[in-house]
Amino acid sequence: MTLAGLAFLFAGCKPDEPTKPNEYRQSYGIPTVSIVTDNKAPVVTREDHIPCTVKFFKTGASEPEFTSRGIIHTRGNATAGYPKKPYKIKLEEKYSMCGFPANRDWVLLAMYCDHSLMRECYMYTLSEKVGLPFTVRHQHVSVTLNGEQMGVYLLVDQVEKAEERVKLDDDGFIIERDGYYSREPLYFKTTRTGSPFTFKYPDADNGKIVEGDAEYNFIKDYVSKFEEALYGSNPTDPENGYRKYIDVRSWAKWYLVQELSGNMDTNHYFILRNHNSKLERGPVWDAEWSYGLAASGKNGWAKPSEGIKPVVQGSYRRHWPYMAEVFSDPYFVGIVKDEWAKLKPQMESIHKEMADLAASIDKAQRYNFKVWPILNEYTSVGLVYFGDWNKEVEYVDNFLTEHMEWFDTWLKNKPSI
Repeated sequence: MTLAGLAFLFAGCKPDEPTKPNEYRQSYGIPTVSIVTDNKAPVVTREDHIPCTVKFFKTGASEPEFTSRGIIHTRGNATAGYPKKPYKIKLEEKYSMCGFPANRDWVLLAMYCDHSLMRECYMYTLSEKVGLPFTVRHQHVSVTLNGEQMGVYLLVDQVEKAEERVKLDDDGFIIERDGYYSREPLYFKTTRTGSPFTFKYPDADNGKIVEGDAEYNFIKDYVSKFEEALYGSNPTDPENGYRKYIDVRSWAKWYLVQELSGNMDTNHYFILRNHNSKLERGPVWDAEWSYGLAASGKNGWAKPSEGIKPVVQGSYRRHWPYMAEVFSDPYFVGIVKDEWAKLKPQMESIHKEMADLAASIDKAQRYNFKVWPILNEYTSVGLVYFGDWNKEVEYVDNFLTEHMEWFDTWLKNKPSI
């Protein structure tokens, strides 16, 4: 959407008066984001950008920390089809929420399929501990939309170029290997494999990059050359193989986060900071099918009726583009071992942090599962449910422990140089 279009929306109809603060703001121990759309318009699609008023309440506060005009729309692909919708909001001005750096763009993740409400937090904490350059900030919040309680969401940063988010030079890129590429305004496909990539930066919506221009051709050519090197006759050559094109250490860190998370279906973001840098992997995003929630059957996603159990003792790297090939290089394995040696001593602290986080949302989760009573049912392709939130959280934590123990032994036996 153009800036002119945004200005029109912000200057549109007079907003409806948000409902008065209710007792739930004091009852559940987390901040509240209250959203009221103009004329109480429903928010049902990615395409309809609905003018709204946003109020942010600190935990227990009866008065908002700020009130802003903004626009809202649903976000996501498969997740947008669930009853509990994820949202993207753009404020009229920059504001800070939950102590995060001020910004206009914010995302509210619904976590509908994740009965623990914790999987994203585990993944982002791993990302922070391993030292990926940008880790998505996150905070559980209560969301109301047009006075209706929507349950517990995770407020997170938008993945975008910004000094306080993904730091890039002006000639840098944030791209995504995207199975839903046809829904985006612009994409390219690599020459060797036809892999589709879409743009997070430069902004194709605003015409900052268009098909066939110099920047478009540069990044398409760069990723295509990387694939040619990776799948060519001498991929492990240190000068002309795949290492010529990627920041190996960032790929190793990304791999560790996804492997330890057992992530079946992660988003695949890549960063090129400028024309003279190498392709980094990250930020990590989307833990919807992680920590033992899902597994693949022979013909794609498994169904609960097929009796397939999530994999605890086995690698997940085959689910992520390029990682199986890169991991076949002993040099890359050596970098992974080096990064794992730094991360492993921190794993106990992750368990402690997540236990504290779970305790902090205990009241909030009860509220969430009154709004969405789904604890006693399978959700989408999820292969487990326990009917009890505490058991859901325990399962996630146990999966991390057990999979980590398997991974530690497995990695020791991998040859490296």
